[in-house]
Amino acid sequence: MKFKARREPQRVGSILEKTLKDMSLEWKLKQHEVWNVWNDVVGEHVSRHAQPEFMKGGILFVRVSSSPWMQQLHYMASGIIEALNACVGLPVVEEIRFKLGEIHPHWKQASSPPQSPPPILSPAKGTSKRVQKALSPIRDVEIREILGRVMLKDLGRRKGKAR
Repeated sequence: MKFKARREPQRVGSILEKTLKDMSLEWKLKQHEVWNVWNDVVGEHVSRHAQPEFMKGGILFVRVSSSPWMQQLHYMASGIIEALNACVGLPVVEEIRFKLGEIHPHWKQASSPPQSPPPILSPAKGTSKRVQKALSPIRDVEIREILGRVMLKDLGRRKGKAR
């Protein structure tokens, strides 16, 4: 009778990171990270007048509130590209194209220092805390919540089979 070698437990974050790389999704996620860091990179004042709209290839299309702002941002483009790429950790933005348009008043202010992650769910108290601790390195709140629900559902399923 053969026994399978037991593998050491792995952190969810490292598994997710490896899976994203294997599926070539890391690049797309880094492109979307641009939206998360935009306000911090350009500052609160500029972000009131310019917001990223979409990205195609390595070109970031940014909506700008007026022609004078468009001209000013055109001069700042290379510095913005460099700062965005530095923040996301990969050279995902190669060019920025500005276009006139309305900037929605609900622009997100420059982010404040990170706070403790919001609770994921609250089924069994011990289980929830273990899941929260395992997911704490993940910064994106939405991804953390989704993974938390998946993990808790899986734990519940395993408990059901163990009975």
